Amino acid sequence: MLSSPIVTDDAHKKNSPETGDAAARRRRVAWNEIDFFRWPGLRLIEAGNGVARVELDVEDHHRGGGGSPRHVNGGIVSYMFDGLLGAAVESTWDEGVIGQVTITLNVQFVDAIEAENRIEGVARVLRRGGGLVFGEGQVFDERGKLGATCTGVYKLFRNRHDTPAPG
Repeated sequence: MLSSPIVTDDAHKKNSPETGDAAARRRRVAWNEIDFFRWPGLRLIEAGNGVARVELDVEDHHRGGGGSPRHVNGGIVSYMFDGLLGAAVESTWDEGVIGQVTITLNVQFVDAIEAENRIEGVARVLRRGGGLVFGEGQVFDERGKLGATCTGVYKLFRNRHDTPAPG
């Protein structure tokens, strides 16, 4: 559904402890079991090599706000972007990474997102370096019309093996 094909930089793969279909499946299952993502109804469809895809089955509580009961609320779309870009970032972790946090999330609403049943988001990592990861994403309605875009920056946390023992 992206307007242009996703191209990723595979340089991070050489240090990745786990690659391939089994790793992607494990990531997807683990992500979908996290209450933070289950609560709004987000579902990770795929994540690997810096690319992620998430779906949301739209229900009445996802609609409204701003006097528009037929459209998906912008807060829900922003929530979706944070999880979506985060999943793309996490799929690039190497062995030393133990966590990540969102630094910035910039959402641009291109058009109202009207959906009877489902919306979908796609994200990719643009650049990774110096402990920061830059990504972008798009959310589409069920007809494939672009509704919102997003850019984000995530900070990676590493295991500190070289920290001296106290005393």
